[in-house]
Amino acid sequence: MALEKRTRVEIFLPIRTDTTVFRTVTDWLSEEMALARGGSTLTTPFTGLYASSATRGGVVRDTIQILFCDFDLNADAPVHRAKLLTYLNDVRLLLMEILGEEDVWITYHSVTRTL
Repeated sequence: MALEKRTRVEIFLPIRTDTTVFRTVTDWLSEEMALARGGSTLTTPFTGLYASSATRGGVVRDTIQILFCDFDLNADAPVHRAKLLTYLNDVRLLLMEILGEEDVWITYHSVTRTL
């Protein structure tokens, strides 16, 4: 059995149904990932909870979607990891600014796919 190692990136997107900006950004980022990386998946909406510093530790309910995409790179390799972290931080800061969020979570981890 052949195996393929990749790095899965997951971007947690807060849903803002009251703005067209959210839909525009989500569509753009999903398509960007699909074109640049060969595919992307956007989950159906679900509710998340988080403690917000803006509410002095109060719990905030947020409807989110997760956009995930597999990058053809080894995040354990220092050169790949440095480039990946720079790219993901740029995406995170852009999303925070455009969506007016105090933070946007982006995670990554290794995955192995059977071929």
